[in-house]
Amino acid sequence: MNGTEKTIKKNGFTKLKFRKKIFIVGMLSIAIANFLVFWLYVNFNSILMGFQVPKKSGIEWSMENFTRFFREVKISDFQLGLAVKNSILLFFAGTIVALPLSILFSYYLYKQVPLSGAFRVVFFLPSIISAAVLVTLFKYIVLPSGPLNEILSFLSGKEIAIEWVTDEKYSMLTILFYTVWTGFGGNIVLLTGAIYRIPEDVIEYGKLEGINMTQELFRIVVPLIWPTLSTLIICNTAGLFTASGPVLLFTEGQFKTMTLGYFIFDKVQAGQYYYPAAIGLVFTFIGVPLTLFIKWLCGKIFEDVEY
Repeated sequence: MNGTEKTIKKNGFTKLKFRKKIFIVGMLSIAIANFLVFWLYVNFNSILMGFQVPKKSGIEWSMENFTRFFREVKISDFQLGLAVKNSILLFFAGTIVALPLSILFSYYLYKQVPLSGAFRVVFFLPSIISAAVLVTLFKYIVLPSGPLNEILSFLSGKEIAIEWVTDEKYSMLTILFYTVWTGFGGNIVLLTGAIYRIPEDVIEYGKLEGINMTQELFRIVVPLIWPTLSTLIICNTAGLFTASGPVLLFTEGQFKTMTLGYFIFDKVQAGQYYYPAAIGLVFTFIGVPLTLFIKWLCGKIFEDVEY
């Protein structure tokens, strides 16, 4: 190869490399612009609004929003205190209750035991049907004259007409049950996918060692799907203070069902921006270290395994 050919090849390689860089910069510029405009600017403005209070004379800088927050959050009868309590309940329902049950159901489907196909449809159904349609059907089922009360009346031999949605004693429990049930679909899709990725040789080796199904689940399956499981735990923790559940479709925050996410949404819809901004800032300072701690803790329970 003479000098001219080497120069042409070098120039061609340089142009190709330059084009690749232009392509990468062009694609990244869209993401960077999106981050700067729709995350950095919006959140920076929200941070400033947390320290601002509208007055007749104009906008004043003060800590009044934070003072109001710490005063109201201590009173459980206030909407804010109730919203925090219900948001924590939703977190426990979605993580402490729904996630372990999702693991059991996913393993149940994986083993293809009797009626596993029917259960697969039941669990996936909430993910397929529109939330508005599903809530409407669910509210019909739990009407005072609906099928649920009729079944309870038949079993107890007494006439039962419980207001499951509009009675303050039952409304939040009804929403928690609905949240757990509808949360199975997404969890099971992810967890069954992770379980089916486990090499069959590993499962067969466990059988040769004489382990039963319970030991197989907790000693083989859970450790091997832990990266997926820990991701779900971390995501649920990150959404602890923003989860609103189906409150808008069920009760619009009435009957003691207010959640923190819906509380902020309701205030913003009413044109109140400064107080919700302060609330979001407070829970950001709580949620970020909490999420990082949970991430660190999940990393200590099981080591990541590649297979």
